[in-house]
Amino acid sequence: MSLRTETKTRMKIIRTSSWIVILSVFSYLLIEHINNRMYKLLDETEKRIRQLVNDTISLLNNQTTEQIDSIIDRNRQHLPLKNPYGATTCTDWFGCYRGHCWSGCAGAFPSITGPEWCYTTKSQGKISCSNDSDCNGCWRCASSCTI
Repeated sequence: MSLRTETKTRMKIIRTSSWIVILSVFSYLLIEHINNRMYKLLDETEKRIRQLVNDTISLLNNQTTEQIDSIIDRNRQHLPLKNPYGATTCTDWFGCYRGHCWSGCAGAFPSITGPEWCYTTKSQGKISCSNDSDCNGCWRCASSCTI
C-alpha cells in the first residue's frame, strides 16, 4: 500500500473516531440532561404527593373534629354540669322522681352511659315532690351523683 493510500485510510479512521467521540459525548450529555429532568420531576411529584397526603390527613382530621363536635353539641343536654360533685350550679335538667326532687350533676366520673343526677336538698334530706314543678334546678345535691 502506498503512503498516500495509507494516509487516507488513517484520516478516515480518525474522522470516524472523531465522530464516534462527538456522538458519544452528545449522547452522554443528552442522557445526563434527561436524568436531571427526571430527578427534578420525581422530586416535584414526591413533594406534591406529600402535600396531598398532608392535606388529606388535615381534611380528615378537621372532618372528624367537626363530627365529634356536632355529636357533642347534639347531646350537650346529656353532658354533666361543669361544676364537680353536684355543687350549687343551676341546671335546666331536673324534676320529680319517685316522690323526691332530683337534678343533673357532675360526678367523679363523667358519665359514659348517660347523664348523671342526684336527689336535691335545701338544707338536709331529700325534698319530697309530686310534680316536676315542685322542684328547682338550683338546689344542692342531697346524695352523690349517680347514673
